[in-house]
Amino acid sequence: MEWYVIARRRGTGEASLSSGKKEARRLSRTRLAIGFFFVLLVALGVTGYAWAQKKVTLTVDGKTLPVKTFQMDVAGLLQQAGVKLGPEDTVVPGMRTRLCEGMQVKVIRALPVTVTVDGATHQYLTRGKTVADLLREEKIRVGKEDIVLPSPDTELSAGTTVRITRVTRAIQEKKVSLPYGVKRKPTASLLKGQTRVLVAGQNGLAVERWEVTYHDGKEKARRLVERRVVRQPVDRVVQVGILRTISRGGEELRFTRVLTMLATAYTYTGRNTASGIPPREGVAAVDPAVIPFGTRLYIEGYGHALACDRGSSIRGNRIDVFFSSWAEARAWGMRYVRVYLLE
Repeated sequence: MEWYVIARRRGTGEASLSSGKKEARRLSRTRLAIGFFFVLLVALGVTGYAWAQKKVTLTVDGKTLPVKTFQMDVAGLLQQAGVKLGPEDTVVPGMRTRLCEGMQVKVIRALPVTVTVDGATHQYLTRGKTVADLLREEKIRVGKEDIVLPSPDTELSAGTTVRITRVTRAIQEKKVSLPYGVKRKPTASLLKGQTRVLVAGQNGLAVERWEVTYHDGKEKARRLVERRVVRQPVDRVVQVGILRTISRGGEELRFTRVLTMLATAYTYTGRNTASGIPPREGVAAVDPAVIPFGTRLYIEGYGHALACDRGSSIRGNRIDVFFSSWAEARAWGMRYVRVYLLE
């Protein structure tokens, strides 16, 4: 009986020893698993850090910089870099584009420019590269003949001023008078210096068509397109005297020219003539610009005279003849006469 009990106690001890070994092996495996998991987490963390960080290139305000970032998209990159965008600035690629390794991001600043067109000046912020881009962007219409300065292919820069000149053309018609010519026909039936009109003459008429060019509504140039004669001018025909000899009182007189003048008369004034000689019959006062002093004259109704005096009222085709008495001067009065300038 006592042996039996001892036998049972031995069995229990063996079982307890086996269970302890199993527990030790389980703990060892657990420690190994935890260590492996820890190593895996560290490896994943290092890998994730390296994967999350990206190297990109950012170009802004003329400068290109390499940037390391954990940001997911372009908007985050610009926020990280402290880049502020104006209302018309653009970013390439777009703000919502996801970042990736080696990506190039460029900020394109809008340029301030001035445009003068149709009588008004406007200020714009443009993303265009050339003047043509600006005009398309702002929907500014340019005609085929309009003048754009600087030219449309000019590259824009901050402060560029663009001027557009509107060019228009119009056709104008106007009537033009065609002056008549003068034909002179010599005739011995008239004294030299005398004329007689045979045909009065008449101006002609033409219609001209002009192309007028306007710059911003103001005339810049005009060009004659067509000229059509509606009525031909009629020449004036004048007979011109060539007779240089007259006979008066049996005397042949040769003259250089003959004038029709308004003749008045005067008498003694108590002063000598303008040429210094005492007044006498045969003295005439003239306008020296018409008849030079010293010219020998023959005056119809008066006779021979010498141009050697002048008067304040004797201007142009006026002549004043001298009489020795007031009665004779008064009797002469005022009349038109022929005055021959003798050779």
